[in-house]
Amino acid sequence: MLQKTKLELTFNSKRDYKLITPCCGRNNSDGKFINYKNLNPNYGYCHSCGKASLPPTMYVDENGNEYIWNESENKFQTDLILPKNNIINVPKATVQKFINESIIWKYFKVNPENNLLQYLRKTYGDLKTEDAKETYALGTSNDGGILFWSINSHLKVQKAKIAYYDKNGKRTNKFKVPYKNEDGYFNCLFGEHLVYEKIKAKKTIVLTESEKTAIIGYILFPQYVWVAYGGVNGLTENKISCLIGHNVLIIPDMSENAVSIILDKIPFLTSLGINAKIWDMTESRTDHQLKLEGIYNNDLEDVFRKICTVQ
Repeated sequence: MLQKTKLELTFNSKRDYKLITPCCGRNNSDGKFINYKNLNPNYGYCHSCGKASLPPTMYVDENGNEYIWNESENKFQTDLILPKNNIINVPKATVQKFINESIIWKYFKVNPENNLLQYLRKTYGDLKTEDAKETYALGTSNDGGILFWSINSHLKVQKAKIAYYDKNGKRTNKFKVPYKNEDGYFNCLFGEHLVYEKIKAKKTIVLTESEKTAIIGYILFPQYVWVAYGGVNGLTENKISCLIGHNVLIIPDMSENAVSIILDKIPFLTSLGINAKIWDMTESRTDHQLKLEGIYNNDLEDVFRKICTVQ
């Protein structure tokens, strides 16, 4: 069984002024990119764009063999080399590609709209729904799904997810990911484009599991910045650099597993300079208790229905 190894991230006192920064592709002559000790020089934090470049998580088996998770190939791999100087070298990832912004607007005005947008209009009104649609650039696919675009903090479109809902706003098991990791399209947080430098210490960022919950949160409580990590295991290390320096409230769905996954991540997020807290809606109830109460795997929207009166 593989166990995750802990990686100590300590900034190097010496800066590489000849480095081309991996995050924003700039010359590091001003020294704004600081790399971590004992890691490849491309791993560090950039004070210019505010992003952290992090190494992949390492795992070890019972025999001491080390592995990394190759996201582009969706598998563990063992070709991790640890030289005598203990500097970690990992295979170079596929270069990130971006989706042309014009494709977003191609699907933005499709009629009839997908079931989720129709549900939101019926439940929360046209004005608020239209605002949310524009804020998150929500589109409708040719087969009636809703298009959730992953737009990063530099307003580059990284990926898309097509999800399908019934007329009551309930998600079905069907979804599509038209742009693949193996082709160079990697995810960021849904709503990352709403996270920027000027709101640090001024606005709380609320992280939810599902894109739908983030959208409804934005409709009901627009004073917060609503972002989604896309599923119980969606808060991966390659998505979190945009959160450094921000106040973040993470709200997992109501299950022991969902809460446990986030609780395990809090110390690491804190070590990166993310002021992260969790709202545990289970209130320490077991999955069995949640099922007896009929609220197992409920999300924040289910709570909204109980505490909010929709005008």
